[in-house]
Amino acid sequence: MSKQTVRSRCRGLTFIELLIVLVIVGMGWFTLVPNLDLAGDKEADDISLVNALIYEGRAVAVSTDTRQTIYIGFEKGVVEWGDEVATLPASVSSGHYNEEPIDGDGVNFAIYPEGFSDEVRLVLSDGMTLVLDPLSVRFEGM
Repeated sequence: MSKQTVRSRCRGLTFIELLIVLVIVGMGWFTLVPNLDLAGDKEADDISLVNALIYEGRAVAVSTDTRQTIYIGFEKGVVEWGDEVATLPASVSSGHYNEEPIDGDGVNFAIYPEGFSDEVRLVLSDGMTLVLDPLSVRFEGM
């Protein structure tokens, strides 16, 4: 090999290699940024606390092999399990429990020892809809 061939190969990255590196870095960046939540959305924090309470109830149901009951109070917008209380981002204006409309001031739903729950769909007074997925046992905004 001549010195000129060796010298031209050692200059650095080619344009295509540089583009590939930028694409990989960009994909990582756009994957990471939505998970950062730098604004600290209060509604998301409230839902996270509710999900933590529900997850704890699920863990107890699975570990003790007993059904756990969690209450959702509509007027106050609270979720209660035992002595623990978590607040929803707003009061509940309407909802469905296992695809049936909910009447009254609140609803009790069960988390079963197998790890799944009843289906609950809530519409909050601010228009947000929360769905308790029976398999993942957590509220998700829609």
